[in-house]
Amino acid sequence: MNEKEICFIMCTNNQKYMEEAVYYISHLNVPEGYEISFLAVEDAKSMTIGYNEGMEASNAKYKVYLHQDTFIVHPNFLIDTIKLF
Repeated sequence: MNEKEICFIMCTNNQKYMEEAVYYISHLNVPEGYEISFLAVEDAKSMTIGYNEGMEASNAKYKVYLHQDTFIVHPNFLIDTIKLF
């Protein structure tokens, strides 16, 4: 397990939405010493199945599950979230 990785897992069937979500993710402030990764699960039979696939494929300690049209606009989202854990 990578203790300093935050993985964004997204089920997607729409390239445009996914690209916009990734745009916002790439503009977040990342806590010092942490890295972010992104995992897109395309054409899953269901969101639950897709999220489970992503969970098993990622070695990150922290996983953020997003719907493809969720755009995180708060720049300190990651910093605030890590503080909670």
